[in-house]
Amino acid sequence: MAKQLFVLVFSFLTVLTSCQGQSSQNATNTSIYSLPIDTAFIPTDSTQFYFPLEIFRDTSLYIIHDTLTDSWYSKHLFAMREPVIYADKSQKEMYRFTWLRSFHNPVAIRIEKNGDTYRLYWKLCDGAGGYRPGKLTISKQKTIDKATWEMFQTHMHQIDFWNMKTNETELLGSDGSQWVLEGKTTTQYHVVDKWTPNKDSKYYTCCNFLIGLTDLKIKKDDKY
Repeated sequence: MAKQLFVLVFSFLTVLTSCQGQSSQNATNTSIYSLPIDTAFIPTDSTQFYFPLEIFRDTSLYIIHDTLTDSWYSKHLFAMREPVIYADKSQKEMYRFTWLRSFHNPVAIRIEKNGDTYRLYWKLCDGAGGYRPGKLTISKQKTIDKATWEMFQTHMHQIDFWNMKTNETELLGSDGSQWVLEGKTTTQYHVVDKWTPNKDSKYYTCCNFLIGLTDLKIKKDDKY
């Protein structure tokens, strides 16, 4: 229900804003962000997609659902000052978990390997994942050890990440959350998008492992 409602509302807003913003189509976002930015490749245009558009077309059951999904997720990641992973051409290996709960703060957690250095980044906005992202209020990072990286890789192997289907639109329901997991190496990119995964699933466990590496205080009832 939440996702279908979002599609209808977003469709209206997209038409409205396109009518109002014709003259400023080429303008860049000039908002000032006081929190530190950890990477160079962050869009200046809030309308840029964070995911290859065609990747959401593999199982989509709804007309324009792919575009609306990409726009929805991208606006939250842009608000969190996140990089566009699929377009990154560096030698880094990186993964990002984007957590969009209907009525709770949007979260992005990114884990990276750059040579022999391993780092974790986590960000949170004060809005709601099913609505507007709000403002960036948490932007933190820390160095992690190789053992932690390898534990995460074990979780990724257990879910067979690189061979998972990107999305499963038949599993939509009423208010819940999107658990979006991306991965990028020097030779490949992939993203998996699941709606409110079962807490006993390996996918939930993998993403929850990343949450546990941060200092975010998430109430048990808010982890859905």
